[in-house]
Amino acid sequence: MNEKELKIILTQFKENNFQSLGTIDVGTLTTSMLHHIGSTDPELRDHLIYPSLTNLIINNHYPRPELNRIMKVCLDEKHLFYKINEADEDAVFTRAFSSLIIAVLLHVNRQNSFLAEEEIDEISVKLMEYVDKEYDVRGFVEEKGWAHSIAHVADTLDELVNQPELSNARLEEIAQTIIKKMYFDKDYFLFEEDERMVTTMVSLLQRGVDQQIVREKINEITSELKQNFIDGNKGHFMQRTNFKQFLRSLLLHLEVINKHEELRTHLKQTLISINQPYYNI
Repeated sequence: MNEKELKIILTQFKENNFQSLGTIDVGTLTTSMLHHIGSTDPELRDHLIYPSLTNLIINNHYPRPELNRIMKVCLDEKHLFYKINEADEDAVFTRAFSSLIIAVLLHVNRQNSFLAEEEIDEISVKLMEYVDKEYDVRGFVEEKGWAHSIAHVADTLDELVNQPELSNARLEEIAQTIIKKMYFDKDYFLFEEDERMVTTMVSLLQRGVDQQIVREKINEITSELKQNFIDGNKGHFMQRTNFKQFLRSLLLHLEVINKHEELRTHLKQTLISINQPYYNI
């Protein structure tokens, strides 16, 4: 079905508080929603497809094999990796909202396990690959609504790291992937992406990720920042701004919950070190 037809059906579904689809076939509707998940119509994408699909997943409208199928579709080249290496300014909507549905599926998996341990591991590998490759980090796009790819995948990673089957090695890789992404040099994170990623980092720490791994990755990036300060080009300033913003948010979050004192001390020292040229000391 086309976007207009889908919009009429989902508007009725929403008006019924997502309780009844009437005579509409769920499978046909699901296929259409996944096909149009990256629509540039923000009403259809944000306010109809996403909540409708979420409600269907959470409220047990799909048997386990169908949940697995939806997960595979969301992870494929036409969804999470749609035009990932191409200069297409609208493709990010498909990637970002596929990521959100993966988050919903992972949330449901914690209550109603339908994913095998090896499948969760495969999902973690693909999500880390996506984080590394995603270069369209715009937040709100005029006339098209929220893309917010990094904030969305942060939420997805948070659901992932709370999967009890995930190995410590994978958890450490995810932590390093997040820290590396927050050192982004192609654009500024302007819509609190740092706060969303920090939430996931705190979940990782609560899962017992070795703080030494976190400190070493932060130290590695800090050394680069200090080396690049003198000849700082535009990309270097983006890196400094994005990374300092992430460190400050992580520090404040840990201060608020009063956890991980040793790491908090390290974060303070790191921020002082990065800003040393401005302190005249």
